[in-house]
Amino acid sequence: MKTKLFTTIMAVVMVLTLCAVSFAAVSQTINVTATVQSVSSSLSVGISKVTVGTGGAADTWLALPALSPMAFGTLVYDTVNKIFVPSPAIYYAVDIGVTDNTGTVWTLTQTGTSIANGINNLNNNINATFVKVTGSGTSTTDTPLTGGAVSYAAAMTGKAYTKTAISPGWMRIYYGIGTGNPLKPDNTGVVPVGADKQAGLYSGVVTITLTP
Repeated sequence: MKTKLFTTIMAVVMVLTLCAVSFAAVSQTINVTATVQSVSSSLSVGISKVTVGTGGAADTWLALPALSPMAFGTLVYDTVNKIFVPSPAIYYAVDIGVTDNTGTVWTLTQTGTSIANGINNLNNNINATFVKVTGSGTSTTDTPLTGGAVSYAAAMTGKAYTKTAISPGWMRIYYGIGTGNPLKPDNTGVVPVGADKQAGLYSGVVTITLTP
């Protein structure tokens, strides 16, 4: 009886051992490859005219055709604050994108000429605010770029940011006439257009350059 029991136990052990051997893990590897084509550096610029919302309403954005001017129109004299302001209140957003997957650490630089009327200018009357934008569609986030809240006077001689500061995302520059509003302070060095500003048309050019 003991011999039969021992034989039965051994048979069960052998069956379990064989099962373990039969179901041992077996693996193979499969290579996966894909090639991303190289895209040389290219620059895209989009301009939006933004009308400031009133009574708590959101600002209204209007995308303009490529290379449209930033036209603030005829500034209206505010008899209460004794300054000239756009009417309606507007500002501009210039979106600058770079397409490049070569690994190059490129640089975007904004320069400009004086926004002038003869010997007079509006360089210290315009805010120039540089931000990094991430997201897509109507869901985007602005992140201030270091030293990016300045007057146009400070920016016109050259304001530069590298791929390291901007990517992932793109650079946006906001341009707006100074208002002196303490609730939405102007950038350092910006003052409103005073009552003594020379009348006439002021004009200049902003240039965006992609290097290396």
